[in-house]
Formats: sequence, structure tokens, C-alpha cells
Amino acid sequence: MNDDFSPRLTAMRDALVAEVDRTGAAGTTPVRRRRPTRATVLAVLAAFVVGGGLTGGLTAAALPGADPDAAVESQLATSARYQVEESNHATVLGTPTFLVTHGDRTVTLDDRPRGADAITVSWTCLDRADLRVAVDGTRVDVGDPCLPSTEDVDRTSWSMTPVDGSGNSTVTLSGSGPARYAVWVSWVQRATIAEPSPQQDAETADGVVTLQEYTTAFNRLQACMAQAGHPMGEVPLTYSADGLWSSTPGGDGPWYQYGIASESVEAFDTQCYPREFDDVDTIWQGEHPMPYEPPVDPALRD
Repeated sequence: MNDDFSPRLTAMRDALVAEVDRTGAAGTTPVRRRRPTRATVLAVLAAFVVGGGLTGGLTAAALPGADPDAAVESQLATSARYQVEESNHATVLGTPTFLVTHGDRTVTLDDRPRGADAITVSWTCLDRADLRVAVDGTRVDVGDPCLPSTEDVDRTSWSMTPVDGSGNSTVTLSGSGPARYAVWVSWVQRATIAEPSPQQDAETADGVVTLQEYTTAFNRLQACMAQAGHPMGEVPLTYSADGLWSSTPGGDGPWYQYGIASESVEAFDTQCYPREFDDVDTIWQGEHPMPYEPPVDPALRD
């Protein structure tokens, strides 16, 4: 995966990052308490997808009497489309390729659709295997070994790799012996992510973010969301003191904690957050790490 992608990978990605403590309500993403760097988030997601996959997913064993290959294809397609379209606001293009095979194989993607600039690969091992995957020679981290799914754990894995040029691309797969694996491959057009604004660049130029710069950048984020038709409402600064959250200055912090409604996610991820707050937020939270054990909300304390 690549750190040009959306800075947020929806609720699942937030759940994967151990440093993000969450609360939330129906229809909103969890309240944001920590913002790790985009590259860190994507690395964590890669480790999760490779190591564990999407738990509770569809498996061939769950469909007695059905074509096992068709069930696996559905499983891989669902995983890839969710990650590409829902989590990264990208678009799956063209006609995907699916195969169940073993040993060494090469999948050539031709007839490149207009706008295609990445390839998504979703795979699962049907037998324990030493599997290797590469896109145009760029190695994808598969994990070692690649294990089959069970009724309790779906080990479907996923990647999205940028590709250059305008011609064909290849996905090369190398499996151990007769061990079977399944793979689903398709072209992708990545989402356009806004560049940092000149104001944000100026705030981060010295590698240090002051409280004034932090609050100013957040105010721009709120203004951007309001202009996009998704106002965030009032968001106070919060501090951590004596095991409690507080709006009174003192203790550790402060930080902005907020939720994003589901219909606001794309504007937040692709435009307002990267343009006005991403880099500032990353530096600030590096300078002011939140407690590993989150404080208690005073409103919830007995």
C-alpha cells in the first residue's frame, strides 16, 4: 500500500490502530483522539489484513452445496471492493481477474481503463503456503506463512499498489509446491487527495507546531467542512488530568476530539483534513502523545 491514499480508512482502520481510543454513535465514525501518521496507519492496516484478514467474512465452508470457488471469489471481491471503495474512496475499474491456482503464476492486466493508476490484489490461501505476491516487481507483504481461513477467522488479504505509465501491468505470484491459493486482481483509480494548503505548509515548516498553530489549523478544517456542507459543530479543546478528560487547561494536552458523520467522510478524508490539518495534527500529536489508557469522560464517572 502507499501513503498517497486517504488519511482515514473508515471505522475498521481506526479500530486497528492501537493508539486510537474510540467512542461513537450510530451514523458517525468514532471520536478521534489520536492521529497517527498516514504511513503508520496504512502499515498497521497492512499488518492486520495480511495477518488476520476480515473476521467473520464469507467462506466456502459457510455455503454447503455451493461452488467453493464461487464463494472464494465473492469473498475476495467483497474484501477488495470494501477496502478500495469504502475505505479509500477509490474506484475499481475494468473486469477483475480471479483464479484458484498453485505454484508460480503471472496475471497480466491489459486493456488499461482510462484513469487507472493502481492495482488491487486480494488473495487467500486454501492450503498453508509460502506465498509471494508482486505488482510490476514491487513486492507486496503477504506474511509468512500464508494460512487458510477457518470458520472463525477469514484470512483474506488485500493490497493496493500504484502503477506508472499507461500500458499493461503484471501481478506475479509464487506459491510453494501444490499448496493452493486464490487471487482477485483489478485496475483501480485512486482518489485525488488535496495537497496541504500554504498556511499548513507554513505552520509545519520548522517541524514544530505551537498551540496557536494547532487551533488555527483546526479552525480552517472546520471552515472547510462547513463550506463543503458538513459542519462539525462546536469542538472544544480537551485536556487529560488526574485520569479525567477536562475542558479546563491543565494536565496533558490539549487535543481536539471529534466525530465525523458517515456522509461527511469523503470530504473530510480527501479534501479538508489533508489540506488544512493532517500534517499539523500529526506533529502536534507526536509532541503531545495521549495517555495510553484514555482518561474517563467526567460525564460518565459515577
